[in-house]
Amino acid sequence: MLKTALISTAVAASLVGLAAQTDINALGPQVGGRAIAFRLADQGGTLQTLDSVAGPKGTMLVFFRSANW
Repeated sequence: MLKTALISTAVAASLVGLAAQTDINALGPQVGGRAIAFRLADQGGTLQTLDSVAGPKGTMLVFFRSANW
């Protein structure tokens, strides 16, 4: 149990150090930025594009990987 706690603490400390060195502005699309054009199948198998899901007030994209692997 103590060994697991020490390993978990060491991993957490490493991740905090890594996060402090990471420029979050370089990690991909930013809030409010324009999404790249895409074509992806939805849960029903229908292909969707950015234009097909855009509404008159804008679009909020949420990507979720299923836990059913």
